[in-house]
Amino acid sequence: MTPGSVRLPLTVIGGYLGAGKTTLLNHLLANPDGQRIAVLVNDFGEIDIDGRLLDSATDDVLRLANGCICCSVADNFAETLETVRGFAERIDRVVVEVSGVGQPHKVAQWGHSPGFSPDGVVVLVDPLSILSRAVDPYVGDTVVAQVARADLVVISRTDVAGADELEATEAWLDGVTGATVLRAPLPTAVLLGPAFRPLDVDHFPPARRVDHGSGSGEPRHADHVTISRRLDGPISRPSIETWTQSRPGGVVRAKGLVRVNDRPNDRTVLQICGSSTMVSVDGPWDDGEDAVVAIALPGTPRAALVKWLNLLR
Repeated sequence: MTPGSVRLPLTVIGGYLGAGKTTLLNHLLANPDGQRIAVLVNDFGEIDIDGRLLDSATDDVLRLANGCICCSVADNFAETLETVRGFAERIDRVVVEVSGVGQPHKVAQWGHSPGFSPDGVVVLVDPLSILSRAVDPYVGDTVVAQVARADLVVISRTDVAGADELEATEAWLDGVTGATVLRAPLPTAVLLGPAFRPLDVDHFPPARRVDHGSGSGEPRHADHVTISRRLDGPISRPSIETWTQSRPGGVVRAKGLVRVNDRPNDRTVLQICGSSTMVSVDGPWDDGEDAVVAIALPGTPRAALVKWLNLLR
């Protein structure tokens, strides 16, 4: 795509105070999974950047040796986004941390700004405190609203929470949100979506076939099921509608860059984040490959994923 048409996926990460957002951001910056991530935070001091990663710094931007950057959100969020747009040719996606008392779904609306595309709302919850905070007369409404409008909910602190606390948290979440609920830790590609790199044609199966995990070019993740498919041309609009309505229960992330037969000169993006599915056009077709990548929970039958991806035709 031409520089002016690059649109950066924007993922919003929220959760009440102490839910583990900073820990998650540290992990993403240190383990970007080959993606060049721009993280927008309120305070650099909360992000403990490994000195071996830090490449250079200015008043508002930390540049990391792994291609990521960390930007401080000043008084004007719009200005910060404009700064990030200046890095569009050097980064792959943007992650915004919302303050503990903020509403992530509202910040996610910035994903519709010029130069960006919405990539879902991820909310963290602490199983040791979420149930008491949800009924707190002062903060309960905020906590419930954060979770209710999420696309993907991640239960943090699973290393210290007991089985009863985790199960009670999941039972409560089931009653307040339709979002997909997962336990940490999770691969970067599940949290932010797969890195959509050019597929390795030499190792990719013939058109209309599905890769079963060897040499496809996309990152592999222990336990999670990752499958790719290359398409042999524009697909029909009805097949996209069927695809979105037929998603197997284990799918937590998917992304496709395709042409549709009623708009063959445009690049259509198929995006799944947890419970949310988005279909949008983000610019002219860039002569790349029509392809889709899906990531599913451990144990998800590959046959179901193969059948699902083959619905796009």
